[in-house]
Amino acid sequence: MSQKQLSILVFISGLSVMAVEMTGLRLLAPYFGTSLIVTTVLIGSMMGFLSLGYSLGGKYGDRNPTLRSLSKVTLTAAVSIFLIPLIGRPILKAAAATIQPLLTGKSLEQPEVAFATVAFGMIGTLILFAIPVTLIGMVSPWAIRLSVFDVKSSGKSAGKLYALSTFGSILGSFLPAVVLIPLFGVRQTFFFAGCLLMIPSLWGLLSKKAVIAPIILFATSFLLPSFGIRQTEGIPIVYESESLYHYIQVTKEPYGRCKDAHHLNLNEGVAVHSVKCLDNSIPFTQYWAALTTSALFMDDMEDFDNALIIGLAGGTVAGLMLKFFPNIQIDGVEIDGDVVEIGKKYFENAHPNINPIVMDGRIYLQMVDKKYDTIQIDAYRQPYIPFHLVTKEFFEEVYEHLEDDGVLAINVASVRGLSTDLNLNAMIYRTIREVFPWAITVKAGRSNEIIIATKKPELEELDFSSFKKPKDSPRVRNMLSRLRKLDGYEKNKFLKSYSRRLYLEVPDWQNAELLTDDYAPVEMAWDLMALEFIK
Repeated sequence: MSQKQLSILVFISGLSVMAVEMTGLRLLAPYFGTSLIVTTVLIGSMMGFLSLGYSLGGKYGDRNPTLRSLSKVTLTAAVSIFLIPLIGRPILKAAAATIQPLLTGKSLEQPEVAFATVAFGMIGTLILFAIPVTLIGMVSPWAIRLSVFDVKSSGKSAGKLYALSTFGSILGSFLPAVVLIPLFGVRQTFFFAGCLLMIPSLWGLLSKKAVIAPIILFATSFLLPSFGIRQTEGIPIVYESESLYHYIQVTKEPYGRCKDAHHLNLNEGVAVHSVKCLDNSIPFTQYWAALTTSALFMDDMEDFDNALIIGLAGGTVAGLMLKFFPNIQIDGVEIDGDVVEIGKKYFENAHPNINPIVMDGRIYLQMVDKKYDTIQIDAYRQPYIPFHLVTKEFFEEVYEHLEDDGVLAINVASVRGLSTDLNLNAMIYRTIREVFPWAITVKAGRSNEIIIATKKPELEELDFSSFKKPKDSPRVRNMLSRLRKLDGYEKNKFLKSYSRRLYLEVPDWQNAELLTDDYAPVEMAWDLMALEFIK
């Protein structure tokens, strides 16, 4: 038995198992998303499979203390890794076909069957991971059994092998995220991990010459036909890819009165992140329009010349703002550079007045001293709410980057009717009111509310709490007057009903949780909100 062969096998096993875990999340993303609960289920399951493997590895290592026997186990693991994307995606597509009606608001004829399909789709995929991860978990204890010839040196041998395995896992964490997935995609990353593990396995089973076989197999895997990642039945897919952050899909389908519109979908497609109607004469409705009119709440609009959008995506909000206010300059912060480029090709980001900035929104605010007339935040999308963009500390940074007459507008997914302490909208509204003296809400859609806040208190120093309805507010009356003068107002059904969508405050917001960098239970709030929405 060669100690060199054993060391290589341990190192590559550590690399492969971490590559499978990292890539596994990307395999699930187009169908189940990358929310905290999905990530937790995947990582927790992996740890469970590894624990089982450690136990089995010690047991069978004592029974069969040969490199050949261990190589059989790792070869089986390698083949199962290679098969994950080939078997897993059909299972996931069946589950996604069940989820899609829920996303579009349709009722299910057989909800029990539908939820069983989703559940077993997730379980079936985890079983695919269970086989290779459990088998790879057997490697370390088995390898220690093979490497120990003297009890006095057992600790040194175990430490060396665990160090090799861990170093391989470190490389396996970075290699898919930094190199393989951006260059080749999820499927080829699984193929790479499987073929890589085949190399020391075949060496241990046959001979050194046998390692050429997995190299040839990986090369020929590029010739396999691609059937798309997540097919959308009856809806043309214009573009799809996988970036460092997301699975990205652009589809062409109706949107409101628009018969043909590009839709930007990320991950499992719960929310539409950008829309561009191919007929420019049709006005946008819903929350897109509500966000763009936030500048009308300024006391004095004569100096309105710039805006910041955190969560630029394809630039739908930015493009619509420029239709109403064509002379302003817009800085748009978007964390995913691939989304920005797709936005230039299929949406609005190519507009000369839009300056895309690839960066996290909060980091951007910490790096610049620039102040804005309005800041729009459109980065909260079900079920992904970056907790660091909803806290009191974040809104204090936003406050400092607004001009004295500046306005903040935020798109918040919400469902009215939840208890106040766990109502996402109420928590965010409460947190904003800790920083801003004046805020109002707009019911912009079935599951969208816009919170609009200003740095200045109410006009004429009136007591905000004394208003019985929005139109009692001088600032609201002034805003509605400006709204009616906007070009395109008469064509936009949403804007004409704007006054009926206004609410002074979120009910009982004072009792909601205050969100801070230390405590921001937004994931729990979203999960409860989703259950309420399904009801």
